[in-house]
Amino acid sequence: MTPRVQVDLALLAPASVTAAQIDTVIRRDSGELLESLLLFDEFTGQGIPDGSRSLAWALTFRHPERTLKDKEVQDITEKVVKALEGELGVRQRTA
Repeated sequence: MTPRVQVDLALLAPASVTAAQIDTVIRRDSGELLESLLLFDEFTGQGIPDGSRSLAWALTFRHPERTLKDKEVQDITEKVVKALEGELGVRQRTA
């Protein structure tokens, strides 16, 4: 079995955006290399702007026949972040 690559993605989402909406976009734009997706943290409060919440997701990627290159996973992640921002106003959390 080929090795998997896990990426943790911390997102800042408007309160009106549901986790299910984010899940749908991540799955759609990650493509067939996404093996699993897990929401592992949700936080509101200090350090988070009013009307927003922080959501942290674990994305696991695997190719059935070869080892994934870092650049491939980075490109997929960037595509997902761009789609989330454009469609739902969800941004990647940097701090």
